[in-house]
Amino acid sequence: MKVTISGVRGIIGDDYTLSHTISFCKRFADIMPSNTCVMGRDTRPTGKMISDVASATLASAGVDVLDLGIMPTPSVFFESQKYGAGLIVTSSHNPIQWNGLKFILNGRGVNQTEINYIKSNADQKIRQNPYGDTRRFTSQYADAVCRIIKKINNAPSILIDAGGGAATNIAPQILKKLGCQTDAIPSKRIRTDPTSDSLDKLVTESAGYDAGVAFDTDGDRMVLVMNGAVQPPDATLGLGIAAAIKQEHKKFVISMDTSALIERYITDRGGKVWRAPVGEANVVNSMIRNDASVGGEGSSGGFILGEFNYCRDGILAAGLIASMIPGGFAQDALKEVTGTGIIREKVAGNADTIQNIIEKIKSISTQTDMTDGIRAIIDEDTWILIRPSNTEDIIRISAEAMTHNQCRNIIKRVKEIIKNAQRT
Repeated sequence: MKVTISGVRGIIGDDYTLSHTISFCKRFADIMPSNTCVMGRDTRPTGKMISDVASATLASAGVDVLDLGIMPTPSVFFESQKYGAGLIVTSSHNPIQWNGLKFILNGRGVNQTEINYIKSNADQKIRQNPYGDTRRFTSQYADAVCRIIKKINNAPSILIDAGGGAATNIAPQILKKLGCQTDAIPSKRIRTDPTSDSLDKLVTESAGYDAGVAFDTDGDRMVLVMNGAVQPPDATLGLGIAAAIKQEHKKFVISMDTSALIERYITDRGGKVWRAPVGEANVVNSMIRNDASVGGEGSSGGFILGEFNYCRDGILAAGLIASMIPGGFAQDALKEVTGTGIIREKVAGNADTIQNIIEKIKSISTQTDMTDGIRAIIDEDTWILIRPSNTEDIIRISAEAMTHNQCRNIIKRVKEIIKNAQRT
């Protein structure tokens, strides 16, 4: 089981049980700023069971639960801004046998101190409130997205692949309301992570459309298909940032593993950029600290518009990109934020492994940053990031270079360094 600022994630019936749900929710209730919590879940088969236990636990602690049912993560974040707390039953992009909990306080994901308390064995405080109530609740998220983006002229055509996830109904609803022509690919199974899927069907069937969009299980990740190809997840963030710059946003936070092309796109237009450790909560915390209005993660296609929602919002990003299609703005921006070789892989290992390779990585780089694992800059167009995963017991390796061949060679070299370190 993984317990990080990204939430609690584990394999149901193995390292994560309903008892864990009860203990985590009891401690979460202790630190809520109000006695109301908005709750939603993705479409995993175990979601309803965990949701029922979570809502009963919160109610027993005197919390009123506003249950959205199956609903994308961004919608729960949006509603939680009004009520102080939110809980999502999801493990995002992890395999289908996983599930977990994502905690929201005051419209943002929990920080390290808060998650440390939630996972601690501290005694629960005695809440003086009577039992809370659980009731169905309807989100205003769709209307709010449409207010942010406004009506789109010339009806761009978008093919949607929600992968059987929580965006299945709401994504087409929003895009149609914005003025898009939409169709959807029906799903016979739940696809958890579009960033690791070839999306062959979406590529083929979107040939007659302006774009195709694919979502993960809980709707916060979006992958773009355009020009007959799956675009790297950085393209989703890059186009979202291009739309934000057009709206005159100036301060941006991007994760350590985001393409250098996106940073260049911002600075070339007079914007300021901060790099944050990978992880939505890390990006959000840096946005708040630096008064930045926009942020995101290249690796997850995660775009965050702070004035609207302090979380990755794949559905909002899809609407913004659709609004950029008329007039060719999306195509022009896409050329600037893509084109390098980016490879992201994972290997066995942990934080100790990274400590053992620091000097070797420094020897092949011109500059290193130890903020999040180790990020080595080789030249102005080439970098590599080696870091322990926030969601799995692995090491993630991300690299960017001018070509895919150069990128593959860098990844290969680093894997050999890791392998030798593990032998010794």
